Amino acid sequence: MAFHDDLLQQAFLLVQKERKNPKQASLRRAVSTASYALFHLLISEATANRSSPQLRTALGRAFDHSTMKSASNRILDSRHCPFPGEDPTVVNKLKAVARRFARLQEQRHVADYDNTTPWTRTDALKEVEDAELAFKDWKAIRHERIAQAFLVSLLVKHRS
Repeated sequence: MAFHDDLLQQAFLLVQKERKNPKQASLRRAVSTASYALFHLLISEATANRSSPQLRTALGRAFDHSTMKSASNRILDSRHCPFPGEDPTVVNKLKAVARRFARLQEQRHVADYDNTTPWTRTDALKEVEDAELAFKDWKAIRHERIAQAFLVSLLVKHRS
């Protein structure tokens, strides 16, 4: 099983770790882990075409959360990415992945750094399930040209 799949599985385990009265640490770690699962899925997909494992690892280290979030937000703006002539189903799935990536990163920051916001199991499970939906949407579109272009955009800082 790939690392990103292990992370997603771990996020589900953390949400259900305590049957009653789940600990904030478990719920927060579940949200954070779900975010990292999607982060690592996209990096894995972007680096998969490198034949050398060392080059894949080196390239993977070049990805940055804020650049990836900015790229995801640009995909959602039809002024920047109108996708003329593309299959609307593919576009919608790509936008769903991008939206979930950006949202999960925001929720990871809340889970990791905002101790004033309590998490419920329901809230944490929603975030983990969102990551799982992003995995499914990505699997459906991963070979499409616009999905591959999105992967490149995750690495390249946008210049206006």
